[in-house]
Amino acid sequence: MLPNQTTILIVGAGPTGLAAAVTLAHQGFRDIVIVDGADRNSRPQSSRALAVHAATLEALDTIGCAEPLIALGIRATASHIYNGDGPLVNVDFTSLVGQTRFPFVLLVSQYSTERVLEAKLEELGINVYRPYKLSGLEDGGEEGLIATFESGETVKANYVVGADGARSAVRSLNKVGFADPDGEVIEEGNEVQMVMADVTFTPTSSLVREEIYGCSLLNNFFVGIPVPRSPWPEANDHLDDDILRIGFLVPKEDGPPPPAPPAEFFQKHLDRLNLSFLHSQDSTPDNPQPVKIDKLLWSTRFRVHAAIADKSLILFHSQDQQNTSRVVFLVGDAAHIHSPVGGQGMNLGIRDAIGLAPELKKHIELVAQDPQRADKVLEEYAELRHTRALNTIRLTKRSMSAVSFIGSAGWAKYLSWAIKLIAGLPFVQGNMVYQMSGLGNR
Repeated sequence: MLPNQTTILIVGAGPTGLAAAVTLAHQGFRDIVIVDGADRNSRPQSSRALAVHAATLEALDTIGCAEPLIALGIRATASHIYNGDGPLVNVDFTSLVGQTRFPFVLLVSQYSTERVLEAKLEELGINVYRPYKLSGLEDGGEEGLIATFESGETVKANYVVGADGARSAVRSLNKVGFADPDGEVIEEGNEVQMVMADVTFTPTSSLVREEIYGCSLLNNFFVGIPVPRSPWPEANDHLDDDILRIGFLVPKEDGPPPPAPPAEFFQKHLDRLNLSFLHSQDSTPDNPQPVKIDKLLWSTRFRVHAAIADKSLILFHSQDQQNTSRVVFLVGDAAHIHSPVGGQGMNLGIRDAIGLAPELKKHIELVAQDPQRADKVLEEYAELRHTRALNTIRLTKRSMSAVSFIGSAGWAKYLSWAIKLIAGLPFVQGNMVYQMSGLGNR
């Protein structure tokens, strides 16, 4: 049963919502209720994110969660991008040495990230209420914001943090627009669809476990990322040590992929992509060790697009109560989504949340004495996070465009030598890594 009243209600207990709750509790603020619409047992199937970048690890370190997470993951020190002619760009994350304590990309499942954050939250005396789906949210004036759940229960709160994902009920109930910041409109049926899966191969793939692989192909892009074994028996990635997360675009002419594509779907498309290191056909000089998908542990599909909320902060003031306010703040995918290129989504959301907690605490402390100053604190933070989200959307769009250009047919392929040369320059390398790490967009 839900409590009927709290100061802060957090809707969504994915990495973003959990990070917000842990940070608030870590600062000594315990009047929090955090709810999630999904049952605990469904979480392993809903986990997509895999990369945790340096800036996010620094943020997690402030709440005591970085080291436990690092112990569960793979420290990826390099990323390699190929095209049809061979190696093209090598990204060396060790170039971050001296700029951060975490000069690598941590590869760890979203489920593991959630488990680490939730264990810390429980250690601090707060539990997640599941499954509770938000169905209504209205301003009750001096009673606070009134959140109604499908169970019929209500919770009154002065602050509601919407961390409930791309299809956010909090955002929808507040009638906040959500669209591409550049005005791009994709007609139904014309969306770019991507599929991803966690698989094992037989024989085991020859790809190095501490490195990320990308391949720019004709009108497509392939990514291969090693997945560490999970310590939790219920997780998809518990039983195998050689799991690879694979992903690629599905050509529009093939029609929409199934919601959870089977192994046969992935094998057919892998063979069509003709990757020399992941091909199931008979042995050839270019493919000396054919490999086939052995097990499919998890798969999904999703649209590749970007969107940002018109506003992430909604303030409610009663005309006769200028010294109190009700606040809704959107974070993570509820506030912004973008292409998965570079693995930035979960990272930006976690940093949104960890940064928001002290600003909420300031607002709570200030609002009775100086409501205008208190609101200014949140307005400035909302503007900062909006800018950070726009920066990330533009970074991922540029990256996606570059990948598409490199893999395009015609004269673009003849520029491979120039791309290799430019991408190998220390300044260019350093800037690429710095931007991907999030250190330039905290």
